Amino acid sequence: MFLNKYWFTAGLFWAAATGVFAQDCHLVLRGSVAEAESGEPLAYANIYIKEAEKGATADENGRFEILDLCENTNYTVAVSHIECDHAVQLVRLTENTKLDFQLSHSATLKQVIVSEKAVAPRAAQAESSVSGAELEAAKGQNLAETIRKLPGVSVLNTGTTIAKPVIQGLHSNRIAIVTNGTTLEGQQWGAEHAPEIDPFSAGKISVVKGAAGVRFGAGAMGGAVVIEAEPLREKDGLGGWLSVGGSKNGRGGVISGAADWKLPGRSLTFRLQGTAKRSGNLNTPDYFLWNTGVSEFDFSAMAGWKEGKWKHEISGFRFDQKLGILRASHLGSTTELDSAIRSGFPLNNVDKFSYKINRPFQTAEHNLLKIKSEQRISEKWKWSIQDAFQYNRRREYDAYKPTGAIENGNPTPQITFNILTNSVDAAIEHFPIRHWQGGAGVQGIGQYNYVGRGGFIPDYLTLGGSVWAMERWRRYPNPWEFEFGARYDFRWTHATDTIGSLRKIDEKLRFGNPSGSAGVIYHFSKNFSTTLNSGLAWRPPHVNELFARGVHHGAGTFEEGNPDLKPENGWNSNLSFDFSGEKFSAQAVFYRNQIQNFIYLNPDLKNVVTVRGSFPGYSYRQANVVLKGFDCHFSYFLIKKLVVEGKISLLRGSRSAVDSSQIEVKKFRDWLPLMPADRFNYGLRWVLKPETKSSGESFLKISATTTRRQIRIPAAGLVKSAPPGATILALDGGHFLKIGNQKVEVGFSIQNLTNVNYREYLNFFRLYTDEMGFNFSVRGKLSF
Repeated sequence: MFLNKYWFTAGLFWAAATGVFAQDCHLVLRGSVAEAESGEPLAYANIYIKEAEKGATADENGRFEILDLCENTNYTVAVSHIECDHAVQLVRLTENTKLDFQLSHSATLKQVIVSEKAVAPRAAQAESSVSGAELEAAKGQNLAETIRKLPGVSVLNTGTTIAKPVIQGLHSNRIAIVTNGTTLEGQQWGAEHAPEIDPFSAGKISVVKGAAGVRFGAGAMGGAVVIEAEPLREKDGLGGWLSVGGSKNGRGGVISGAADWKLPGRSLTFRLQGTAKRSGNLNTPDYFLWNTGVSEFDFSAMAGWKEGKWKHEISGFRFDQKLGILRASHLGSTTELDSAIRSGFPLNNVDKFSYKINRPFQTAEHNLLKIKSEQRISEKWKWSIQDAFQYNRRREYDAYKPTGAIENGNPTPQITFNILTNSVDAAIEHFPIRHWQGGAGVQGIGQYNYVGRGGFIPDYLTLGGSVWAMERWRRYPNPWEFEFGARYDFRWTHATDTIGSLRKIDEKLRFGNPSGSAGVIYHFSKNFSTTLNSGLAWRPPHVNELFARGVHHGAGTFEEGNPDLKPENGWNSNLSFDFSGEKFSAQAVFYRNQIQNFIYLNPDLKNVVTVRGSFPGYSYRQANVVLKGFDCHFSYFLIKKLVVEGKISLLRGSRSAVDSSQIEVKKFRDWLPLMPADRFNYGLRWVLKPETKSSGESFLKISATTTRRQIRIPAAGLVKSAPPGATILALDGGHFLKIGNQKVEVGFSIQNLTNVNYREYLNFFRLYTDEMGFNFSVRGKLSF
């Protein structure tokens, strides 16, 4: 009965908040008036709107602002200034609009430029992004390395070839990877299962920090990485780009390109994009790392068209990668493993270069097909439906060949994972109604995972559904903005596994939970604002955390699941301050994430001997934890073209623990394993030519990254003590030029400039080897 009343009340609130109201007159028309030839502002110009019977006088900088205009109303805007004839522009407002007028003393209107349709609402959560020149400089790397320089983002490594993003201490199934509106569904639960994403297909990559379950589902407990493609071509004809690059370390090369074609006189637009990468053995400052080569081939296609009030889009991509696993991480006995951990150099390592990828290695393949349709129901409402099918296949090959024949002419893998996912999303959204903007939707998912070989985790079938709603209130120039969201997710999973008499699994699991978020933004001024966001999120335990048992191939570990695990429930809050001025800009974020029944992989401090060798043992455990920290980034123009930049990431992760070794049981706070160490990035950037809409940035940047030693480790210790801190230097540069009508961008990057020997705490293979040494890479991009 209580639930019925709850949903009835919620329904009334929704109807009241989003219903159709009378004409809304809250919009703002603002802009500037300038002299056409010189570009100098025309102070005290007169702007008048006849239909509204209101106007404004431009200030000494030529700027004006007219408030309380009505939506969907035709207005005649007249602009006049002494010694100039007046200009007239017809407008119909649907949102806050900016008009820039340029008047000529010849008494002729030169031009009217609609330079901004509206100020897009900023996120009510802490968010950072990589775009423009910074994204172009990092595209030759994997997704995690592309975003690792953002504050609050770390990287969990398995050797030098596998990396996955860590946001404020959380990774894997707690981070949603969203590509063009579709959540990536793959085998990313493993520490060495990196996201299958090609950064060359992205026009912008954003990192949403904190509980984002309302926006992206239960898999976004710790945040999300959102990849957005460049918009499809709107101008008739053909265009595109071609990018090439090469690197010294690994002697690698990459080539990527895209072509867009819009049919003349029609709305139909196509895009084809592809990437090929190849590199060989990487090297530390002292030796090559045997079997660390990578080969990758990616392809994507998009098409979009309009039919009346309908807009359709179909897209697909294929990611295909083969990567070697450091041979020195797979050892045959406990004695060898102990020796390798104590040694300063990797054992069984061949110190030479080769492009050949031998055992052990992995192959990862991901295919996605998405169809989306959207209809503008009215000037206030639109609805959309999207269907996405994904197939992910991962094959893992041990250091030693299994007994048996070759499979279809190829080596036989020890483990194969196959996961098929179909997801359907439907949403209805509305544009501002009485200052409220938002929507609601439903989602459904069906997923089947088939472990074709190896039995590390059982087969499983998952069915699920979700319902969500979000609303945002803002009224310019009111300094307050509010956002509210709620969601409910349900998951049903049937896990089955039979391996002789070793283990039999036949479990049906049901999980369901609500999540919600609330955020408020206050604008102290045009340049300074603060945001407070708090959200409840949850995550059911994954099948690998419940039932895994065996050697986790790429990580070189023996893992054992815990079938008694409960769902995680988190309460995340963050407070951010944002300032953006002409010379100085900064963002500071304070956060606290309290998670009940947090699931973590605990080092058991013992080696497990199997027929495949000896490996460090790990098991899944739960505890109530608190993750709290501080992220900051800033930039300041010392002089006109010289910028000092800095980023800070500090995190403290602890759990409740019990000491039962004494007669009296004591409770205490213990540090969590695998939490990022304190990191500082700082440097100088010389801007030779700033980035514009028509050209990229020309710059030269020298930077340093200092990582402190992680001293906050579990009381029981680690398999190997945390490595000492290190400072790594980097040098980057880029230049934009025009050759005829063609745009060309060239650049270079030097990582580990001084060739320092160091190890990363979040690299599983720090047990065996140092990180990569000096690397010089070059890149070039031709746009046509």
